[in-house]
Amino acid sequence: MSGLSDQAQSFFDAGRVVGGAFRGFWVLLLGGLLEPVVGEVAPALIPFWLPLVALTAFAAASIAATTPTGRWQQGPAAAVASYMLIVPLVRVSTGALPLLLTFSTTAVAVLVGTTVGLMRRHRAWQQRDLPNGTGEADY
Repeated sequence: MSGLSDQAQSFFDAGRVVGGAFRGFWVLLLGGLLEPVVGEVAPALIPFWLPLVALTAFAAASIAATTPTGRWQQGPAAAVASYMLIVPLVRVSTGALPLLLTFSTTAVAVLVGTTVGLMRRHRAWQQRDLPNGTGEADY
């Protein structure tokens, strides 16, 4: 017995959320490790590198956690979880993590995860209404 009600279990697929969180975590980890290389190759990208990595990681986490016919709420959960997984490593490597930065990055994770989750649902609804009924356009 997991302790969750039947409604909560049908609402949330924890396996997909965990999988999405780890996908986002790996994108964040690899992006952070590649930052010095990017600084050497293209110094002009440095101010934009980590924000782009974060957006990509949150989108990847949300895509992995959601299905077109599933619950969109799993997207923001996976995006935030991926960030929470990387926070201890950032704290160890930098020694500090400003509270405002933590809150603002968490808010971005929620926004990106929600946007991706809702876009996947919207696209599924559009495809469902295509004339051939297969979810694919017959061009």
